[in-house]
Amino acid sequence: MRKFLFIALAALGFAACSENEEGGNAIQNGELEQSYVAITLAADDMGTRAADGVYEDGRAEESRVHSAYVFFFKNGEAFPVSFDGTTTSNSGPCNWLNIDLSANGTQHGTTTDNITDIKEKVMVIQNYKGEYPNQMVAVLNWTPTTALYNLSQLQTAVTALGDDTNGYVMSNSVYLATYGGANTATIMDYTPLAEGSIFQNETDALLNPVQIYVERVAAKVVYSADNNGKFNTGVVVNDTPIYAHIENFELYNDYEQSYLLKHISKDWNSIGFAWNDADWFRSYWATSLGVGYEFPNNSFSWDSDNTQIGGYNYLGENTRAWTETDDVRTKVIVKALLGDQNGNPIEVVSWYGKEYVGEDNLKIVVANTLKHLYWSSTDGVNFVGLEPQDLQCIARQPGDENAYEVYFQLSATAAAKSWYKYENGNYNAISVDDLNVELAAIQPALVYKSGMTYYWLDIKHLGNTDSIAEYGVVRNHVYKVNITSIQGLGTPIYDQAEAFIVPDKPKDIKTFVSAQINILSWRIVENDYEI
Repeated sequence: MRKFLFIALAALGFAACSENEEGGNAIQNGELEQSYVAITLAADDMGTRAADGVYEDGRAEESRVHSAYVFFFKNGEAFPVSFDGTTTSNSGPCNWLNIDLSANGTQHGTTTDNITDIKEKVMVIQNYKGEYPNQMVAVLNWTPTTALYNLSQLQTAVTALGDDTNGYVMSNSVYLATYGGANTATIMDYTPLAEGSIFQNETDALLNPVQIYVERVAAKVVYSADNNGKFNTGVVVNDTPIYAHIENFELYNDYEQSYLLKHISKDWNSIGFAWNDADWFRSYWATSLGVGYEFPNNSFSWDSDNTQIGGYNYLGENTRAWTETDDVRTKVIVKALLGDQNGNPIEVVSWYGKEYVGEDNLKIVVANTLKHLYWSSTDGVNFVGLEPQDLQCIARQPGDENAYEVYFQLSATAAAKSWYKYENGNYNAISVDDLNVELAAIQPALVYKSGMTYYWLDIKHLGNTDSIAEYGVVRNHVYKVNITSIQGLGTPIYDQAEAFIVPDKPKDIKTFVSAQINILSWRIVENDYEI
């Protein structure tokens, strides 16, 4: 579906730079003339198509336009289109126009205007007589902060993604085209403006509009799951099949910002799929923010804000993994409860590859294994082997290697006892500190406290398997992640309030996520995942 925002730039009803904008003095010499340019803004969602051709409309808030600015350039340099005609120190030229979106000529506050609802707006540009801009850039739901921008400044600007209240930021679609001769590749992060598109009257301009394609700077992830999120893990404990019941989702390695204009390269060749589509004025790969804009609040915990099945999140572009390490990929964290078929939580514990139910049973097994070695005594004559109540489980610190594991220490009550280690037929005294060191060195356990676990998957893009663009998040795409099966127990959670820094998969635990992602340009990127 194509959505159009019809706008004409002509004589009345515009708000340009205010008198307080910085930018030097107004034009002192040379004659100014008024010219008219009509434009059509097209938010074209027909770009990247899912294999089955299915489309899914976005929310109304995703297409609302609260503000619209058009920037004018000549060969990349700011081209003034408005002057206040005074000589005061705060007056000067401005190379952007603020399109009036109100029906009666006054700016509105909380607009409900959709891209399809806005048309036939009229404004004017002022310029040196006989000199004209040759490039234009449109930006929606983003406000300039200075009077003059050259094209490079817009290219390197970093913006927040937008929201339901203020609208989602959109800017010129960026793609690779051939201009100026055969085999001459040009990055089109602007719309060419020929002199033949600039007129001396409003009527001619409206008959010859220039079309500008825009795209959202945000990407979107939508979550769904088969079987209402209930999956048989294939693990049986005490004759009870263990099911994973999906609770919610969270993103990891997700940007909260993007470049205002998409960054691409004309030197890209084969990256695993056809990334450029000049016929649709689109491209489907990008260079994302990097050093200096690392992922904010890059951790997660069980009790942090989460998104349930059927929910969604917005995020900035992230394609860093194609030039860096895999650990910078954007991930979906799938949080689940392990339980029986009816959803009753089961606290699964695992030690030496065998599963039990409950931390108390884990302590029994560990104590029975070690009681011949460690003994307590109140008189140095009568000895009692290590008992379950003498032990406590301790979670490792976030960031530690294998942070999902728990290790063993003496409980507070046990630490008050005198301890001995039985060696070579003798009970040799051992300090509490030394005993704790030895306990910490034995095989750690996995404790799925109250059944809490998580699985994770990397978000796939359009590239083929093992291609550099197999994984990534690109603006104006919807990644519809559908979980189709889960096998294995996942990564255990011991403390639900603990922040996890790096997602881990337990060693020697088979964990598989099956999911499908189909990717469309602000439609669907949909894959099924098996966990």
